[in-house]
Amino acid sequence: MIQVVNRAFDILEYIARDKNKIFSLSEIADTLKLNHATCANIIKTMVQRNYLEQMGHKKGYRLGFMTFQITGSDTYDQELLKAAKPAMESLTKKINETCLLGILKRDVRFALHQVSGNHDLIVKSSTEKAACNSASGRLLVAMQSKEKLQEFVERYGLPSAEFWKEASTTRGFNTEILKIQRDGYTVQTTKTHISGIAVPVYKAKEVVASLSVYLPESRFNEKIKKDILDQLNKTSEIISRKLSKP
Repeated sequence: MIQVVNRAFDILEYIARDKNKIFSLSEIADTLKLNHATCANIIKTMVQRNYLEQMGHKKGYRLGFMTFQITGSDTYDQELLKAAKPAMESLTKKINETCLLGILKRDVRFALHQVSGNHDLIVKSSTEKAACNSASGRLLVAMQSKEKLQEFVERYGLPSAEFWKEASTTRGFNTEILKIQRDGYTVQTTKTHISGIAVPVYKAKEVVASLSVYLPESRFNEKIKKDILDQLNKTSEIISRKLSKP
């Protein structure tokens, strides 16, 4: 039996005992009687492969979405959906535009849920889209920790000029990321004349999803942008409060 594989399964099985708990590196290593450096290296790979999720720098680990995906379980997303669906329905009634809840899976923005308005011309986003080719995905990339951002670039490279021209160089990427972090939202208008605006959704102090609105560019202007951003932030706060309740 390959020892490192055996240890990885030991770690996964141990963390799976309590899906809601955040396990520290020391707790995992000490319980499984592993060298801390060895345990850290194994966990780093498991985080990169999304079988574990790191909750923040030195804040511990829990099961990642790949663990649930391979078993067909949607437990990972249920809490988020339960908190978001009513608020998203209310948001769409107010602004009558497509509202989308997104999460980051590797370098892909995955749409967990979307609600459409009743205009004759509406936007319906694909379930999966390159993260850097959507407002919601760009926000999710930008709101990662410094360590995760570095890992993201090392693993997937800089965005292609086709998807995000302004961020296709190291300098441009850093500038765009800092702007999103400073503003707390991002806006994108595509070559197909679709405008999107996205804000973060938090659980405690961690960004766990993006909430976005998409509409035809012909209906998007500065006044509409201000109104939509105001409603997005209010809706995100409602969802974040529900997620952060003990």
